[in-house]
Amino acid sequence: MAELADPSTLGTLDAEGLAAAMRPLWEDAGPLAERLVGVEVGSWDEHIERAAATIAAMDDQTRAALLRAHPRIGAPPAELARRSAISLAEQGGTGEDPAAIARLAVLNDAYEARFGFPFVDWVKGRSRSDMIEVVEARSGRDRATELGAGCAALIAIARDRLCRLEA
Repeated sequence: MAELADPSTLGTLDAEGLAAAMRPLWEDAGPLAERLVGVEVGSWDEHIERAAATIAAMDDQTRAALLRAHPRIGAPPAELARRSAISLAEQGGTGEDPAAIARLAVLNDAYEARFGFPFVDWVKGRSRSDMIEVVEARSGRDRATELGAGCAALIAIARDRLCRLEA
């Protein structure tokens, strides 16, 4: 599992260094790291709180870009492994029903075409089959609601990862 940097050093990092330090919690969070450069924090919990406030203040285009940096729900295990061991552990999905995998791919395509960003939710070990009904239910909502739900999921994922990394 990934290690976290000393949070007291985060405020001294440039955007690239900060994005790398944030990666265990946020994946590819370039748009978020760019806005947190120079922000001093005393703990990773404080970092997440600052990040949540920063995400809430972002315009819709930037929040959508942040969601596009997250791995797609139901991505193949090899793709997840290339991104991070944490993503693979969270939604590795090995041994799943091929019909469920195919259905989720269709739902993801439709969701992304409708909203302009990928579906993001806190999977936390749920199977791809379990996620089908979640994607179906959320696909009927409006874009603003989905943008908020996706960003809230990013924050929940970061908090969960922090708990596991600190344990």
